Amino acid sequence: MWLRAGSLLFALPAVILLSLYGIEMSALTDCTQSGGHYDFINGVCSDSEQPQISYYQRHTILVNLMMLVSIAGTFAMVWGMMLRGMSRPKD
Repeated sequence: MWLRAGSLLFALPAVILLSLYGIEMSALTDCTQSGGHYDFINGVCSDSEQPQISYYQRHTILVNLMMLVSIAGTFAMVWGMMLRGMSRPKD
């Protein structure tokens, strides 16, 4: 149980962060292809040039929480492996 739960906790935050980042990059690409400048703070396309702010600076708490969940998943996987013990596959 710990191994499966840990695997989910380890992988799911990365999938969530990559999905959210990809959606934002899609909006950025659409905006720049239409000749505009993407406003990262408000999430809209504008005519005036906007400063580029990293995803981490805008979503610090979300990124840190997702990484904390991933670390917890790592420990859960290790705990699950320790509980299962060393075993050889049966032939």
